[in-house]
This record gives sequence, C-alpha cells and structure tokens, in this order.
Amino acid sequence: MNVELNDLIELFAYKVDDLEAGREPKGGTGSLLHLRRRLLEAKLPGPLAKRFREIDRRYRAVQERGPALTAAHEAAPEVSAAEVAEIDLGIVDLPIEEDILPVEEDQTQALLQAFAEDVYWARLNRELARVVRGLTGGQRYELRLAYAFLQNFEAYSASPSFARDFNLSKFTLSEPIPALSDPLVTLDDEEIALALLREVFRIALRLGDGKIYPLPLPPEGVLPYLRRFLRRIVETPESLPVTPPGGGPTSDELRAALDEARRSALTAHEREQLVRDLEEKLREVAAQERRMRMVAEEDRRRFLAAAERLTAILRRYLPAPRGEAVFPEVPEPLAGSADAGPKLDELPRDATMVTLRRVPTRLTLGGVPLTLSVAGEHTQLTVAGEEHPLREGEPLSVPYETWEVWAFLRGDHVHVRLEMREGAQLSALLSEGRVLAHLVHPHADYAYLRLLRAFSARLKGPVNYEEYSPESAGRFAEAPLDTLEAFARKGLGVVKQRLRKTPGGLKLLREVAVSLGLEPEGQKLLRVLSDWLNFRPPTRETMGGDLGIATIAGEPVNVQAGNLVLSVRQTDDAVYVGTAGSVPRKLGDLMVWPLDDGAVVIAREGRRLAHTYVKVL
Repeated sequence: MNVELNDLIELFAYKVDDLEAGREPKGGTGSLLHLRRRLLEAKLPGPLAKRFREIDRRYRAVQERGPALTAAHEAAPEVSAAEVAEIDLGIVDLPIEEDILPVEEDQTQALLQAFAEDVYWARLNRELARVVRGLTGGQRYELRLAYAFLQNFEAYSASPSFARDFNLSKFTLSEPIPALSDPLVTLDDEEIALALLREVFRIALRLGDGKIYPLPLPPEGVLPYLRRFLRRIVETPESLPVTPPGGGPTSDELRAALDEARRSALTAHEREQLVRDLEEKLREVAAQERRMRMVAEEDRRRFLAAAERLTAILRRYLPAPRGEAVFPEVPEPLAGSADAGPKLDELPRDATMVTLRRVPTRLTLGGVPLTLSVAGEHTQLTVAGEEHPLREGEPLSVPYETWEVWAFLRGDHVHVRLEMREGAQLSALLSEGRVLAHLVHPHADYAYLRLLRAFSARLKGPVNYEEYSPESAGRFAEAPLDTLEAFARKGLGVVKQRLRKTPGGLKLLREVAVSLGLEPEGQKLLRVLSDWLNFRPPTRETMGGDLGIATIAGEPVNVQAGNLVLSVRQTDDAVYVGTAGSVPRKLGDLMVWPLDDGAVVIAREGRRLAHTYVKVL
C-alpha cells in the first residue's frame, strides 16, 4: 500500500512540475485535480504525508498566481463545468494543513504507544526472568496458583455470568490447584514459569478494555479483582481436595458400611467381628483424613500467602494506574527530510533514547556509536562496528560496556534506547550511595547536607548563607534515618537537574564551602559528586573499600563492616536490614547505614545485593 501511495505522490509531483513550467499536465488538469483529491482523502503515513505537503505547497503557489492554472483549465475540454466546480470546491474546502496533519498526529501517537508497549514488554520479560529464578524451587506455591488461575479464568471468562460478576459470587472452580508431583505441569522449568507469568500479565493488561474480556473494570479495579480471583480459588474447598491414600474408602463410606453391618443378618459372632474390623479401619482412615485436612489447611494458608505475593508482583510491574510501574516514555521521531535524514542536532547531549525514521543514519547515543542501515526491506543496526539485523516485532538487545542497547522496528520507524546493564545498575547505585553516605552523616552538624542544600540554592541565584548555619541542622538529627535518607536523595536529584542547566556549575561549590566555612568538607563533597555525575563502573580501588556481592535467598545474608554485622532477610516481597537489638529497616534499591567514621552502602536490584564501606571522616 505504501509503495502505491509513493507512486501516486511521485505522479502528483510530475504534474505539478508541468504546471509550474506553464505546460498542461499529462492527462489534463482534471486528472491532476482527481489525483490531488485522492491523496487528500488517503491516510498517508508520516514521511509520505510530509512529502505530499511540500509538493502541495508548490501546487497552491501556482494556483495563487492564477494564469497558468486558468489556461490549463481552458485547455482541458474533457472536464465538464460541473466537475470542475466540484473539484474546485474540494480545493477550497480541503486545505492540506487541516486534513493531513491530524491524521499524521494520530498515527504518530499510535506509533509512540506501540513503541512504549514494546519497551514495556522487553523490560517486563527481563524482570520476570529474575523473579522466576526464586519461584521454581521448593513447593512452587506461586507458580501452581498462577497455573490454576489461568485455567479457571479462561473457563470462567467464557461463561455468561462473567460479564457482571465483579465480586466472583457466581464463580465455580473448573480445575483444582495442581499437585507438586503433577506430571502434566512442569513448573520447575524456568522458561515454562516465565511464560506462565507473562500470560498472567497479559490478562491483567487486557482486563477492563472491553476488547477481549467483557468485564467493565476501571484500571484501578484490575488488581483488586485479580487478588479476589486468586483468593477465591484457594478458598474453594475443591481446589485442594482431601482424598484418602491409595484411593481407598472414605470415612463416610466406612460409616455407612458400619451401619449396614450392624443391621446385617449375619450371626452374632460374624457381625461382631465385621463391626470390629470396620471400626478399626474407620479409626485409621479418620485419623489419616484429619492429618490430610491439617496438611490441606496449612497448604491453603500457604497458597493464600502466595496469592498475596503474586498480587505484589503484579502491583510492582503493572503500569499505573493498574500498578506502580511507570509506563516507558518514547520521544517523537526526529524531524528531517527523506533525503537528508533526521536532524541529529536536535538530540540532547545526554539523551539515552531516540526515535528515527527508517533511513540510513549515523549517530552517537550516550557515548555509543550507532549506525542504522537500510537496504530495501532489510534493516540493521551497527553497534560499535558489530552488525545486528532488525526484524519487526522482535526487540534487539546488544550489550555494550555499561549499557544494553535496545532497538525496536515498527514500519518505517526505529526506536533505540540505552538501558543500564544489570551489574552496572548496582554499580550506579553504589556510586550514588557514596554521596548519600556523606549527606546523612552527622559530622559537623550535618555539614555535607547543609553544603548540598546551599549549593542547590546557589545554582538558582544569590544565597543567604545564614539559613544554612549549624543551627539549621537541628531538624536533621530529629528525623528518622529513612526519612533523612529520602530527603537527601531527593535533594541530590534536584542538584543533578540544576547542574544540567548550568554548565560548569560545580565550580560554585567551592564558593559555597568558603562562605559556610566548610572548605575540607566542600572538597570531599566536590570529589564524590564529580565521581557520581561522571559515573564509571566502580572498582575496588575507586570505591575506596571492599565490594561485596550476594544473592537474597531463603536464608538471611550477612553484611560485615568491621565489628558490625548487618543481617539482610526477605519477608514476602519486602527486604529488611537490621542488627541485633535494632528495629529492621526496609531496603528498597539503596540504603545507607551510618557508622561512627563512615557508612555501609547497600544496593539492591531484584535478588542481587552489592555492598561496600565508605569512609566519611
């Protein structure tokens, strides 16, 4: 279709060339006007729409000059007066700026949305691959429940009562939770487990849009509904059936047989013997059933906990407003002509993502040299001299130094973005933590934090340094450590943003330090800030201490710094850090544990931990 439209636009260009030269267009003016009207009514993709607008501007310039077009009309007897009048109305009432631009904007928004979804799924696959590593061992409660959810949801979503049953009051179980030893459910395979979780997320993203499932849920109601569904499965008695071992008779069947034996016509001796045998068997089966009910009840409790953990995973990775994740941003395609390519000078120096038209392009993104090559229908991306083919619908991921280069192809556009590699992300967090270790340390009435706040204000303009005197630090000593850390981290982010708008702004830190009488602290803060802003993967030498790497598992992980031992343990979906006799602190992605002369910095990404000791004094 695009090839045909491109040919029509070229034909339109030839006819306009004739018109500009004072010649009658080939086929007559009527054919030109018919062709223009057809292109106006067509939904042209972005590059073709832009080319058509350029040609049409030339056409309208000729029309405004008048004589050439009038002469052409007079020389076209094959076009009737009524037809010319109708076409002229089209010329007046269908201006190009109103008809083509909205279509192009709509197409651009659809393109950006599609790219954002591509990026979201690529990130989600990477995160879920990390998650399933911790779910495929042990009893696999989360995966068994997810399997049961998929079976029951697909069955119930096809029933007539599904569309309005928000509270699942009419839900009936179609398949129980599989046993751990079920040969048909191989949940110890990470690929199968990953596909299972991906399908749960697909259902979560489709619920409420009305396209597949006829349940009119608002986005905010998707997660509570899925949580109810998971718990409804677990709370249904048939989901964990209690059956006697070996498939023998149940206690109810034995009681019925016992009643029948007492009423039988056997001799007294035979009846007494039969009753004794049945009573003994009943006691054994009843005791076994009680034990199995206790096991089932314990399993039910564990599956309810697994339902909460699955809900927590969904909440963490579903995009808002369904969950807490931020949906990826995708910049609009760079402007440019079909011949010259995109205007790369429009790209910010610190950009880590770009959307390009599918034309040959060379650029450097975040220090990574990239070349986009196009040959007919084939597209390839060259990353630092290594060629990689691009296929529509298949994300490309190429590691390069501290980055992963992601590329996505859709139609005539390519989206390229840089994502921090897993190990590099931990390193970046440790680098930020090194600055935070200084900011939250109470040395000299929180000298480093006062310096940072005064420096942040100085980047905006003149400062009254009396506002940052030692007396202003009283509230810092009273604040909980987690609150102080969050405050300092937020201030650090503000400083980073202001430095981007103020080239060479780091030099002002010396002025601030002198004004506050904190020159030694100012030099240290300048050094750690520079290291963080010009981040390079830290080593044992550049971090100034020993680096430690660990993986959070079922058992606590110990982090040692001198005589201090910190215990890191996971509880459900949260990770806590504490010492003997202290209240544990919740660990997000970064934590600073102050000591007398320094601090322990702990960075976390999923189940991976990195930690180091930072000397402040």
